[in-house]
Amino acid sequence: EPDRKTPTPTLCEIFKAWQLFLEAAADVKEANGGVLIEPFRYDLVNLGRELLAQLSVPLVLDFIDATKAKQLNASAVKSTADVYINLLLDADTLVQTDSAFLLGPWIAMARSLAATGEADCGDKDCAAFYEWNARSQLTTWNPTPKGATKIPGGPIDYAGKHWSGLIRDYYGVRAGLLRDQALADAAAGKPLDNTAVDLLFAQHAYNWTNAENKYTEKVVGDAVEISQQMMDKYGHYYASC
Repeated sequence: EPDRKTPTPTLCEIFKAWQLFLEAAADVKEANGGVLIEPFRYDLVNLGRELLAQLSVPLVLDFIDATKAKQLNASAVKSTADVYINLLLDADTLVQTDSAFLLGPWIAMARSLAATGEADCGDKDCAAFYEWNARSQLTTWNPTPKGATKIPGGPIDYAGKHWSGLIRDYYGVRAGLLRDQALADAAAGKPLDNTAVDLLFAQHAYNWTNAENKYTEKVVGDAVEISQQMMDKYGHYYASC
């Protein structure tokens, strides 16, 4: 089986580009009155986003392997889950520093369409109806009905995005549900209860797609400072570059 974590030559080139962008950031800010201009900020954040996203693949595979063991090992489940979920939270923190990666504007734009009055919104307020559609498209695609025991078949996560808010509150929470179920089953000496996981995922999908909590439409945090934090924390995965 190939080593999951050794970066490919292409990923190494992306990592080196990220390093160069970080090194140049101070000069770019100084030349522009202390402002990290676009598209430089976008490129800096996007490079880091791609590297964390690529790293998430082996980390989630390690987590899934731990949950699929015939004899669940609570320590293995927790350690692999925590590393993966922490990566998701860090990725969310990174991408919220650039406006291109915010969930808030997507939802706000969807809700604004209610003013056109062109849709039959059923029993929902039209703004809520449009938001529900926008949230469903990003996640399950086919809407999950109330009381469903599993997410309906179809292109689940087909239109997923690496957006702040979505990573944290949808993918991060979903991974936590799987972790908690696996730990409960490990404590009971049983293999993972996939039926229970399906139900938890369906409940989560229904709740999130029907929610109307606000997400920021403005960037949060300093792109250079947080990019450096991510480099310091995850750079060792790319040490072989």
